[in-house]
Amino acid sequence: MESADFATVFLAPVALASLALVVQAKKDSAQSQPLSEAVEILATRIRQQSASADSSVWSDPFPISIAWEQELGALTEDLPALRRRALSRPGPGTVAELQSIDGAGTELATVLLDKVPTKRLVLLGGVGAGKTVLLERLVEALLHRRTPAEPVPVRLPLNRWHASTMGLEEWMASRLVLEEPTLAQPAPAPFGGKSRAQALVELRRIIPVFDSFDELSAAARKHAIQQINGLGWSNHPLVLTGRTDEYAETVRRAGEEPLLLEGAAGVVIKPVDPDQAEAYLRQKGQDGDWGALVAELGSGSPVALALRTPLMLFLCRSVCAGPYPATTGGELCETTLFPDEAAVRRHLFDSFVRTVYRGREGNASRPFCDAGRAERYLRFLARQHRNFQGGAGTELSWWTMHHIPAHVRRRISWTLAGLASLYTFVILRSTAPLSLTIFCTLFLGFMVKTSMFTGPMLRTPSSGLRWRWRWIPAGVGALMGAAMVDVQVQEGEIARAPVPYLALAALFAVVGGAAFGWGPREADLEEPLTPGSLVHRDRRTFVGLVATWTASVTAVFALFMTLVVAYAVPVPEGAHLIDLVPPILATLAFTSGLGLIVGLVMGFKDTAWGVYAVSRCCYALLGRVPFRLMAFLDDAHRLGVLRQSGASYEFRHVELERHLAG
Repeated sequence: MESADFATVFLAPVALASLALVVQAKKDSAQSQPLSEAVEILATRIRQQSASADSSVWSDPFPISIAWEQELGALTEDLPALRRRALSRPGPGTVAELQSIDGAGTELATVLLDKVPTKRLVLLGGVGAGKTVLLERLVEALLHRRTPAEPVPVRLPLNRWHASTMGLEEWMASRLVLEEPTLAQPAPAPFGGKSRAQALVELRRIIPVFDSFDELSAAARKHAIQQINGLGWSNHPLVLTGRTDEYAETVRRAGEEPLLLEGAAGVVIKPVDPDQAEAYLRQKGQDGDWGALVAELGSGSPVALALRTPLMLFLCRSVCAGPYPATTGGELCETTLFPDEAAVRRHLFDSFVRTVYRGREGNASRPFCDAGRAERYLRFLARQHRNFQGGAGTELSWWTMHHIPAHVRRRISWTLAGLASLYTFVILRSTAPLSLTIFCTLFLGFMVKTSMFTGPMLRTPSSGLRWRWRWIPAGVGALMGAAMVDVQVQEGEIARAPVPYLALAALFAVVGGAAFGWGPREADLEEPLTPGSLVHRDRRTFVGLVATWTASVTAVFALFMTLVVAYAVPVPEGAHLIDLVPPILATLAFTSGLGLIVGLVMGFKDTAWGVYAVSRCCYALLGRVPFRLMAFLDDAHRLGVLRQSGASYEFRHVELERHLAG
């Protein structure tokens, strides 16, 4: 059998079969972790996030105890109906007796698990009433009560769900991956190739805490309730929260039957008591002039109506107190300046960012930048977020900050398609027939238009890399190296000798065993998943991928070209070793450049940090954000403008984000 026949008939099928074994081996390795371990990893990650939220400025040192009462406006089912529903369904345990579900503070977990027979709850309240704080306390309490066999509470912001592209359970799984990236790995074999996150949702190993229902459109809110009702998670804990008016509008749509969340009780957050509001404003004694303002609390004046929620009390406290107050409590009471509740709210939002930054400029712990630049940066980030898929929610995820609006992406893709078509036409016009030139021009333009800048270019951050030597890829690499030499021998480029076969087979074996040994690293439960830590992990992954692929490609092509030169190009008589230095350096420069290109392509493809770094530098050069963007966001979080939610920052409230976006 000729050498070419041997390479085609034997080596190629063996290489393909070995490659299939490599893929299967990697999948089997990823599927070896039991789902119970994945559940505990998720629980640990949520617990770390809860602890991080407790240590942030979001947890006020003088917190307002948020109280609620049972919803009695027919927006949810009453307790007797829920008890009858629970008794009619099979399930373990007993059905709770009828109890009052009014409460305050940290009692919401007890209401959900012990007082509501169906363990389903709708939490309603006005703008800034404290729904987010209650949800954080609820998640914390559920984690505290949880045993290893019980599900994990996970906050799921519905405003990040795009129902037109994915189902509710699929989206829930995708959110779990954002909370803990290792859940994207394959689940054990019985789940048919699904990810661990999908398996956890399918087995109901989470407690869904659906947030931000009110930020959906009217049609999307109706669809969301229908989808939640269609989950079929009867007698399984579930929470939905939103603003009272938007929820009532969805339930009581004109001309339609009421659309209730099946089997759910409801509670409504109560306005802050005037005495409690006064105590909050006077929390530091003589700091601030509150006399005139306190006298208005509890009345029907515009300022009293505005200061009925924890959010507005916080803004009032921030704006009217401190070394550089933007206004005084007495000025807020003047109806000529602030004729209605909306005017008071608007003024407090207008003054908040400037006040908190100016109030720290003279301190030792002064802010990252001055108030003017900070407001400019925050306005850009708010507008950028609003342009990103409708600006749903308040999240500022660093891996989505490079977002280019859809209309800009269309312009870029059309421009690139036009340039590619023009270049193709100019190159082929003089050497190819006109018909072929036109065909290639249109084809290349079409391919560029349909493949470049058509999507939002999203990347999911990685949790790091781990390495383990792989024998099967090493064997595949050895066969491929031998096959490459055999082809060169058959074409007469290289003389038949054992050294080229052995050298290239060994090199490809090392490269194959090393390159295919990289895989997702298991969760580091000792390290909290914060925006900074995730940037560090993803950057480390980017550098590792670039270095690995650059070294591998450089080594392979350098040795291959060396063998070709050594065995196919005769060395002139009288040549010295020093004479070979220039071609060797040229070869290394070419191969290392090629390897770096491949490494960068793989790094940008498989991580989020590369695109983030480029976009951050571009925006910084334009003056939109600072070069040290993460330091700025961390400082804004410290000052209370932003809050931290896992690996993302969020504007303190969606109304603040809307105000900054204009």
